[in-house]
Amino acid sequence: MLTLLPGAEELAPGLWRWEAFHEEWQHDVACVALDAGETLVLVDPLAPPTLREARRFWKALDAATRDRPVDVIVTLHYHRRSAVAVVGRYRTRAGALLWAPAGSVKRLDTVVDRPFAPGDPLPAGVEAFGSGRDDEVVLWLPAQRAIVAGDVLLGGVRKPLRVIPTSWLPRTASRAGVAQALAPMAKLPVELIVPTHGPPVRNDARRTLATAFAEAAGTAG
Repeated sequence: MLTLLPGAEELAPGLWRWEAFHEEWQHDVACVALDAGETLVLVDPLAPPTLREARRFWKALDAATRDRPVDVIVTLHYHRRSAVAVVGRYRTRAGALLWAPAGSVKRLDTVVDRPFAPGDPLPAGVEAFGSGRDDEVVLWLPAQRAIVAGDVLLGGVRKPLRVIPTSWLPRTASRAGVAQALAPMAKLPVELIVPTHGPPVRNDARRTLATAFAEAAGTAG
């Protein structure tokens, strides 16, 4: 069961978040699981690095699958994390599939079962929005009124949410461009924002999102 995932917290009905230590980044990062009943959707999953915690993680995930399909979505190629290991473990027993933005497929260096573009149908009613980068999407979970973001939206301490810093972007992209591409999301009935870097935004999420976009566009802050 997902309640047994190490450190897992249910943020909204069926929407779970857990953290694991990323050995390359030397920081904890967040991962998301969507229990959609007939299927289990994992976004940017990462197994804990220590053997003891990893055993607990896989045991809990085994119980959560219950021989139902498992869909693994990566928001961008940098978030491959444990996605390949998860799909490999459950492909035979549960029919696991790996989903990734089409622009990230080559750099993932693995078999992607379902390359997709913004607007394409995704498992469990999840929707993908373009981020201004061809290799990354931001996910919208309508039933939970939640946004799940990889790198282009970051949680923080001084600010609850900010657009990706310039140093993380290729020279062909800008923070203002990212904010402009994501602007349609500000019109959604957002109640929760779950960045994979930083804490979730639970309060006044829609206004927080608009403020982050305005700051990146240079019209606020």
